[in-house]
Amino acid sequence: MPAQENRRHERLELARQWRDSGASARAFAKEHGVTAWTLYYWRQRLASQDRPLRRPRRRSRGVKLAPVHVVTVARDEASDVEILLAGGDRVRVAAGVSVDTLRRVVQVLRTAC
Repeated sequence: MPAQENRRHERLELARQWRDSGASARAFAKEHGVTAWTLYYWRQRLASQDRPLRRPRRRSRGVKLAPVHVVTVARDEASDVEILLAGGDRVRVAAGVSVDTLRRVVQVLRTAC
């Protein structure tokens, strides 16, 4: 075991002993030839080591499906697109709107609703 790893192990063990002793940091540190701040530092390191690793929880958004009604029109006719939101609101998109503009509108609706 490298010297640095050995020293780390010793400090963690010292922090365990202090935690289990119930003694004050000052008294325990004096008895073991370290500072109280050293004990506090290694207590934090010990706590983070003993803490089980948790995966961050992903928030699931409730996805609501909406019925879609497809209406056919003659190919030469330009038509608007109407989007009916789950809350009952309607968004009408003009036939000549750019794809980028429509994409931005959809992104805003996803984050706001």
